[in-house]
This record gives sequence, structure tokens and C-alpha cells, in this order.
Amino acid sequence: MGSYEKGYSGESCACEYLKKKNYDIIKRNFRCRYGEVDIIIYKDGELAFVEVKTWDTLDSFDLSYVINRKKQKRITNASAVFLRDYKGEYTSIRFDVLLLKSNKTVFEYYTNIYMENGLP
Repeated sequence: MGSYEKGYSGESCACEYLKKKNYDIIKRNFRCRYGEVDIIIYKDGELAFVEVKTWDTLDSFDLSYVINRKKQKRITNASAVFLRDYKGEYTSIRFDVLLLKSNKTVFEYYTNIYMENGLP
């Protein structure tokens, strides 16, 4: 399976996982000239912009490696474009990372992993 197919399959599994956690999927694969967001979800007044990574192993890792500053900036920029045109209601936003093993049986979900200026 190529990296695009692996990523798309992982995002599909991530959507199912998030739906089971009672999140509404607002948008999938939002792209603009400034960046992209894998999944945009909503729950309890909060919008979350979710980066999905499918890995062969989920051993020890560093979140700053998974989502470096360049990637953070692209997600933040894309989220700003999305919010400019979004007509739904929300009280807050956050940026999340969902990691899953390539066999799609293990999920690790990290919420609110960074602010606009980088990792907390």
C-alpha cells in the first residue's frame, strides 16, 4: 500500500474512532493554498483540527517530531482559512494529533497539543 492509500485508510479509521467518541465530523481533508487539515471535528462547542498519522509502530516518540513547527504552521494557516468561512457555532478551537498503528487496532489521541506559537 502506498503512502497516500495508507494515509487515506488511516484517516477513515480515525473518523470512525472519533464518531464512536461522539465527535461530529465537520470536514475531512480540508485543503487550501496555505496548508491542509486531515479532519475537522466538533463536540460540546469546541472545534478541533486533527492531524492523523499512521505508523508501523507506536513505540516511544516525540510529538515535536510527529508534527514539527513547519507542519504546525501549515495546519494553523489552513485552520484560519477554514474559520474565516465557517458558519457553524463554536466557543473554542484546539489542535489534536491522532496516531494509529498501520494495522488500525491501536489509537493514541492527543488533544490540544500545541498553540498557534508552538508546542505548549
